[in-house]
Amino acid sequence: MSLFDLTGKIAVVTGATKGIGLGIAQELVKVGAKVIVSSRSQEDCDRLAMEFGPGVAKGIALDLENLDAIEPFAAAAVAAFGGVDILVCNAAVLAFVGPASKTPPQLFDRLLKTNVHHNFRLCEALRPAIAARGGGSITLIGSGSGHHASPFMLAYGVSKAGLSHLALSLADEMVAEGIRVNCVAAGVIRSKASERMWRDDELLRMTSASIPLQRIGEPEDIAGTVIFLASQAGSYITGETIMVDGGKTALSPPASSSGADPTMAAVQASLKKAK
Repeated sequence: MSLFDLTGKIAVVTGATKGIGLGIAQELVKVGAKVIVSSRSQEDCDRLAMEFGPGVAKGIALDLENLDAIEPFAAAAVAAFGGVDILVCNAAVLAFVGPASKTPPQLFDRLLKTNVHHNFRLCEALRPAIAARGGGSITLIGSGSGHHASPFMLAYGVSKAGLSHLALSLADEMVAEGIRVNCVAAGVIRSKASERMWRDDELLRMTSASIPLQRIGEPEDIAGTVIFLASQAGSYITGETIMVDGGKTALSPPASSSGADPTMAAVQASLKKAK
């Protein structure tokens, strides 16, 4: 059996109908897992589940911003295939807002509630089901923005930094139940959220030039790391944050507070162009 084989495992992926979440769901199916795919739209969830096949996937909508929806979602997810082994918390609220003086209090609260608190509640809601199957894997999808200064993403970066500590704390709590918890901090990935950047040749060139591996990431780059962590190959890893950002955090000089980092300049230019 391959170290990466997930045959017989049941995974829940939030934010699964596009971008990084879609890439994760697709690759999980390829290595044998059954997948509960989730996003805000039940129609989108059903469409994706039909593409995967009725015995392979089930679509269950979840608006992560609605705290009251989390427990019913968890119950439906467990019922879909009779249990859960893997949880991938990918859904999040993204906002390009900053610096600090221009960050509205309501937006700051919204990002922290949804990206940190509500993901925490989802982990807790599915914890008993994962433990009942003898343990499993929880992966929180974080961001490189949570590990270096991002003048135009202050609140978002704080929320994603919170996921790294959440993974560390939950890993410590859940280790006795056989549940491993980790965080994958994604760099600039080709997705709907970054579309304005990668469809512009000049912005793409600027951004790629600021990354040591000289390219932006693909959803499969994140999916491969998630599969590694969920499989036997990653069975000795818990409480970690793995940077999947082309070496940007580890090898690049830190961004200045003025936003001189080419990636941040590209984001700012992209936002101005979209207005």
